[in-house]
Amino acid sequence: MRALWMIAAALPAAAFSQPGAAADLSPGLWEITLETRVAAQPGFAPAPIRLRQCLTAADARDPSALLGGVANPGARGCSYSDKSYSGNTFRFSMQCDGSFGIKSRGEVTFSAETMNGTISATADVGGKKTELNNKISAHRLGGC
Repeated sequence: MRALWMIAAALPAAAFSQPGAAADLSPGLWEITLETRVAAQPGFAPAPIRLRQCLTAADARDPSALLGGVANPGARGCSYSDKSYSGNTFRFSMQCDGSFGIKSRGEVTFSAETMNGTISATADVGGKKTELNNKISAHRLGGC
């Protein structure tokens, strides 16, 4: 189960390392929530991961700054394909090297005060392909 938590934590940080996707994010204190479910283990319902992060004006132009605190050493060498932006919605496919070999597809929509999306992923956990479904949300709490 620890490996599943590590994978879940890696996804958001890796998914948003493309600057410029959310020019409308407002600087300030943000709360980020990640909910993870594992398709093969319906009973695996860990408590959501929550963190708070202060964004400067420069940070607000790069969604990875909002989610950087969720990073995981198991995910590295992430590369994107099939990226598209439509208004404030970012859709992508991603592949990460490292101990879990994460492959994912996601869609995240931003506004000045909120962020919501989903990330579906497949990871190699102990030689077995594991499917993860993640819901990510964030909202601005106010100034830092």
